[in-house]
Amino acid sequence: MHTTTDLFELIQSLTPQEKKYFRRYTALHVRGEKNKYMLLFEAIAKQTRQSSKKRNGGGQEYYDEEKLKKQFRHEKFMNQFAVAKNYLCSQILKSLRSYHHSTHSEVKDLIRNAEILFEKGLSKQSQKYIKKAKKIAREHEMHHALMEIFHYWELKLALKNIDVSWIQNILREEAEEISLLKNKNFYSNNYFRLVVHYQLYGPVRNKKHFGQIKKMMHSRFLTDIAMAKTFQAKLYFHDAHVVYFRIIDDRRGLYHSSKNIITLFKKHPERIRRSVSVFVAYLNNVLDACTQNKKYNEMPFYLNELESLAPLAKSSHEKAKIFYYAAINRLNYYNITGQFSNAVSPILEIKKQFDEYKQFMGDFEKAFLFQNIAMFYFGARQYKNCIHWLNRIRNEISLNISHDLESFLRLFYIIVHYEAGNMDLLIPLIQSLYRYLKKKEQLYKFETIIIIFFRNEFPKTNTQQERAHTFQKLKNKLLLLTKDEYEKNAFEYFDYISWLESKIENRPFAEVVRQKAISV
Repeated sequence: MHTTTDLFELIQSLTPQEKKYFRRYTALHVRGEKNKYMLLFEAIAKQTRQSSKKRNGGGQEYYDEEKLKKQFRHEKFMNQFAVAKNYLCSQILKSLRSYHHSTHSEVKDLIRNAEILFEKGLSKQSQKYIKKAKKIAREHEMHHALMEIFHYWELKLALKNIDVSWIQNILREEAEEISLLKNKNFYSNNYFRLVVHYQLYGPVRNKKHFGQIKKMMHSRFLTDIAMAKTFQAKLYFHDAHVVYFRIIDDRRGLYHSSKNIITLFKKHPERIRRSVSVFVAYLNNVLDACTQNKKYNEMPFYLNELESLAPLAKSSHEKAKIFYYAAINRLNYYNITGQFSNAVSPILEIKKQFDEYKQFMGDFEKAFLFQNIAMFYFGARQYKNCIHWLNRIRNEISLNISHDLESFLRLFYIIVHYEAGNMDLLIPLIQSLYRYLKKKEQLYKFETIIIIFFRNEFPKTNTQQERAHTFQKLKNKLLLLTKDEYEKNAFEYFDYISWLESKIENRPFAEVVRQKAISV
């Protein structure tokens, strides 16, 4: 018989807070023999912890059902073990529904209360719950819930009371809600059309695929924000422009549209409190747009805004998300403005919090965070620490998540070892990079120029003057690529030009970056 791991995976996914809540929930809602299911829960939870120590030191998920059957062979529930697992799974899901109480579940509970009271003939009491459900659903633009309330429950009450004016009002409200729903759907559909286009074709290079998108964006509905009737419709309006400006590579437009979204949320602060993780993602977009437009003076404001949201987080996942966005954006701010001396205290706090939240982060997030930490240490001229964090990426994370990122990290690894004076490692690292790029068919102009420089040109230099001259030749070649639409993306990971200028002028990299940021 096939062994399912659904229950194991569910328990594995629980946060410490969710496990604690489940234990309390079970103590309150389950009695007697059924409470023995908690023994099964604890055994699976314990088995999970043990497996992370056993298997290759790796924290891999591992489920041993035979061990469980042997452990509980004298318990009655073992007569139908599959039923026992399903029961425990349903209890966990019930506790999670209670723990993660949402607005949707609140409205659903109110409607259910109204239904029960109506069936018992308690119409006035039922109407109180209907009014409350309507109020919450309207505040949250829950169009489908409102139409269910109108068409089924409120209409039943009006018909029972033979109240004609009430019936007419319900039909009017329902028609208005349908109109608002259609309006929101129009904007959401156009937004997702743009998302699909961007995922399929990326930034525009072929006019064949762009004509309809351009025509759509010039329609009245997507040029006049007043045509969007609800918060969600207005949000999709601005989201559509953000994606559109990414498609046409309009950084200025991206900056303004990203800020428009923040302004929209500020007009509805209750939306921030209810959807803090969503707002955090939009703040991250604004910070990215500020970086692309060199609006460095605005970044501290949005960084403080982002970090101030931590107390609003309702779960460990939300706390981890806020930590991640705050960490990478603060590190990015210090890295691009050359303020490495100011980041000593924050980086210690980031390293401390990472241990707390790493279980909620994916490989790409970890790699990106480690990369930013490594770049901070590079700017601070702490090359040993820089190499340590780059090695953590190489040893702990599968970089199949992004070939572009792996290409950059391999190249940056060479630059760091050069700065650290590990000259004996340069040739084997360059050969490894060349083989990797050749295999992945990613040996573009940028990478080719860098490899030729380190393999053929740099080894011929003997004096500081010769090295400065060679670095100048490399800089001239790379500057031409910054204007090449197919090559310019390579410069988004690291400020190669400032690094080369630091070599040419024999100045610290941090000083060059800092002076450039001040002059913006």
